Amino acid sequence: MKNRFYLPSSHGNLGSNMVFHRHEGRGYSSDLDQAHVYTLEEAQQEWDYGDEAPVSADHIDSMAVWKVDHQYIPNETQSFNDIHNTYVAFKKGMWDGNDVYWLNTDKCNISTDFDSASVFGYPIAKKLDSSYVVIPFNLADKAKRRTFDFIKLNKRTMIQGAGLRMPEIVKKQRRRVNNPMTRFNCPSCGRISWQDNPYDFMGCCNVRCDEWGMHI
Repeated sequence: MKNRFYLPSSHGNLGSNMVFHRHEGRGYSSDLDQAHVYTLEEAQQEWDYGDEAPVSADHIDSMAVWKVDHQYIPNETQSFNDIHNTYVAFKKGMWDGNDVYWLNTDKCNISTDFDSASVFGYPIAKKLDSSYVVIPFNLADKAKRRTFDFIKLNKRTMIQGAGLRMPEIVKKQRRRVNNPMTRFNCPSCGRISWQDNPYDFMGCCNVRCDEWGMHI
């Protein structure tokens, strides 16, 4: 049983990142360090009366990924005068939500995971393809934030497995099966008929009725 929970936003995700309620109800953020932390009791109350199920903060934190929002870093290659002589490169004009894709030359791929970004010295950084934006490592490192990929969400483990109880209203909604057909009352005998056409009465299902199959 856990006692730390985050509450996902009912407005959806940002790219592949889950978005959570911020501290003290100050909007929403994909930055885990800005997410409001609920106790088990508080989380249960939120689920009982809200639209979203809280998730275990401990599980989320254990799978956090460092990413960088393009709004907080330069979007053009910078002068190669960094005092540390360390640079990283991201793909120009490509984002996951707001997050940039970092170049990893060892794996010959790009990823939003900042920890996987290759770090270059001046000689190599200067020769990188123009399809990449090259910036000092320290600028990106200062802008990174912890995020959680929604595809990694395991509801069984992170919600009920963490101690939360499914509200009765949610159980009822899950048991309810929507009927894709439309209900009509026969204008002649009053018997109920179900049909695919939601607009026009297609005929009564009572073989003794004058309306039986007349429109079929």
